Amino acid sequence: MTAHSLLITRPAGKADGLLASLDQLGYQYLYQPLIATQLVPIKAKEQQWLQQADQLIFVSVSAVTSLQQQLDASTLAAPLRAVGHTTATVLQQWTGREVLYPDDQRSEGVLSMPCMQQVDGQNIVIVRGQSGRELMKQGLQQRGARVRYVQSYHRLPIELDGCALYALWQQQVSCILVTSEEIMRRLFSLLPVEGHDWLRSRYWILVSPRMHDAALTLGIPVSKIILADNANDSALMAAIGHYKRGYL
Repeated sequence: MTAHSLLITRPAGKADGLLASLDQLGYQYLYQPLIATQLVPIKAKEQQWLQQADQLIFVSVSAVTSLQQQLDASTLAAPLRAVGHTTATVLQQWTGREVLYPDDQRSEGVLSMPCMQQVDGQNIVIVRGQSGRELMKQGLQQRGARVRYVQSYHRLPIELDGCALYALWQQQVSCILVTSEEIMRRLFSLLPVEGHDWLRSRYWILVSPRMHDAALTLGIPVSKIILADNANDSALMAAIGHYKRGYL
């Protein structure tokens, strides 16, 4: 293991393709998931909301895959929307239907979509985990929509020894790849306080403008941030390639 290793933090089950690509290219990395996802059973009333919705919005890949394990895609008749490209791809693969998503892969982007402008009187269901930003719901409600959440999964922090991980990582890791703001913040809460400046000195591969902004609030210099186009494996590999060429 070299001092130029990548730290990959994607949840278990979501990193297989990325790790296989890294192995194929002979890249050195450490893999440590920090958060696990667990399916939440859909209630009968929630299934009814999904079936009767005028529009369905999925906020993450886990929101899609957790619902996929519980429902037949044919029961979802409403137009499908996704917050990001990767989520849209997974949703389209499951349903075989068109999925619209914004260029700005945040709540702000969803609210700016043409299909979200005239929603007065519509029933809109947002499929997500146990928490998240309220901006999308509030914005749609202000436009007259009736908005409900369906929680198809929840996230659980994995119990880890932050001091032991810091001792290992500081000798080896030069770049950290994270695909959610929650995971990024989890790193700062997991490591001891004396490890926070070390975290800020690493390069970071992030996947959205919102994560970029959150990284700055954590004290990570803008010069240390590499922004991938999105969270799919090809975009992440492109960002890793950019880091390898430009920062090592």
